[in-house]
Amino acid sequence: MEFRTKIQFSKSDISITHQDSILLLGSCFTENIGQLLQYYGFKALQNPHGILYNPISIFKSLEEIAQQKQYTMDDLIAHRQLYLSLQHHGKFSDSDANTVLSKINTAIHNAYTHWIGAEYIVFTIGTSFVYYHKERNTIAGNCHKIPATAFEKRLLSIEEIKQSYQSIQSILKDKKVLFTVSPVRHWRDGAIENQRSKSILIESTHQIIAENSNCFYFPSYEIMMDELRDYRFYAEDMLHPNEIAVKYIWQQFADVFFDDTTKKINDRIEKGRLLFNHRLKHTNTDENAAFETKKIQFKNAFKQDFPMIDIAF
Repeated sequence: MEFRTKIQFSKSDISITHQDSILLLGSCFTENIGQLLQYYGFKALQNPHGILYNPISIFKSLEEIAQQKQYTMDDLIAHRQLYLSLQHHGKFSDSDANTVLSKINTAIHNAYTHWIGAEYIVFTIGTSFVYYHKERNTIAGNCHKIPATAFEKRLLSIEEIKQSYQSIQSILKDKKVLFTVSPVRHWRDGAIENQRSKSILIESTHQIIAENSNCFYFPSYEIMMDELRDYRFYAEDMLHPNEIAVKYIWQQFADVFFDDTTKKINDRIEKGRLLFNHRLKHTNTDENAAFETKKIQFKNAFKQDFPMIDIAF
């Protein structure tokens, strides 16, 4: 008997390899996938603006990267003795404005260098709810615990999301774009509102994909909600997928977007990671000397078999 329902999907027409550059933008689940891509030696860069959740801010961050936007003091807000950007995660905030600007502009510069050579862009969108900053006349990517009175909260429409994507469509024409909806539930909005929000994201995404031949979909949200619906697959907050769930979704991602050669390389890299992360209790022994020799042999064999992959074990 089968004790769960499985999401049925076919292998994609596109195939991601270790030679491809990948830029990932969006929610915290973006970082889950991005970290695994980096672990397996892919040329992946994630969230140069930090974690973002709504599609308007996510698309805007890519536009700023492509245009090499230079942030100035006019782009910052002072709040609670910190300077911050409404378009960036709190990790960029600081008590010194020049430090903030340096971190932001350096991140954009590095992201642009990665962007121009990227074959794939991955958008992980999390919510259709946005917070509109009244004074700055803009949708905030992060509210930074600024009082709610400074914002107007509202739900995006499908048409607004599509129009926002259309504004960056021209800079994406030579890229392959992968969309996925974050499997993390935004419970603060309530169960009903979370479902409304996710439904809008799913429908707008599928409409965008239907209208753009370079866009593709991966069902992270659907896998979590259906295949992994049991709470044993959730972290302690009962909202985020735990490590087991993330690895399972990653395996489905690999089955869809990796060919057999890429999977074999991943297997070799996994063996290498385990080998180099292992530590013997006693170092001044013949056993340890043999172990160090084994690591050198593995590294040399890997470089010989896969000279195109730059990875540090």
